[in-house]
Amino acid sequence: MGALVWGMRSIRAVPIAAVALLMVGCSGPADVPEPEPTTSEARATTTSEPAQPEESPTEWDVAPSDEAPPVPGDEGPPEAEEGDAEEAGTAAHAAVEAYFATDNPDQWWSNFSQHLTPAAQEVWQFTDPRRVPTGAPEGSAEYGLVSGTDAEITVPTTIGDFQLVMVRADSADPWKVSYLEPPEEVA
Repeated sequence: MGALVWGMRSIRAVPIAAVALLMVGCSGPADVPEPEPTTSEARATTTSEPAQPEESPTEWDVAPSDEAPPVPGDEGPPEAEEGDAEEAGTAAHAAVEAYFATDNPDQWWSNFSQHLTPAAQEVWQFTDPRRVPTGAPEGSAEYGLVSGTDAEITVPTTIGDFQLVMVRADSADPWKVSYLEPPEEVA
């Protein structure tokens, strides 16, 4: 019977010992000081150049090369063609008109949103048309930078100038408002 009891105790002791070893293995490394260099190692380190930390190269460390093949998108936006600025200005003017057209608040969003990109729709979707000031475009649009796909337009209105950024994917697409900033007095 004594051997049986001792055998049962050893069976219980094995899991406890395993858990203890596991816990010791999970603890962090002990703080063990670095061994002092031997005399020959010390001489070797004092006679050589000081070690510089090795920096890993980043994508910015590579200088552009004329020999590198062009990557799609590196060429920038296409140049504006004749009439692009006027088309962007007309679309910006129509967007500002739709912004001010609050006579029918129930229809306001469906009319105004068709002039906006999806990202601009997210910004303006919770606008209460009853809080839109009364105004109207007046005069001609003024053009900033214009490319074949982007245009900076200023639309003068009766309450101040609206700044718009118009975009389109290519020349076959309609111009849409990606950014609209009302006059400072209104914002």
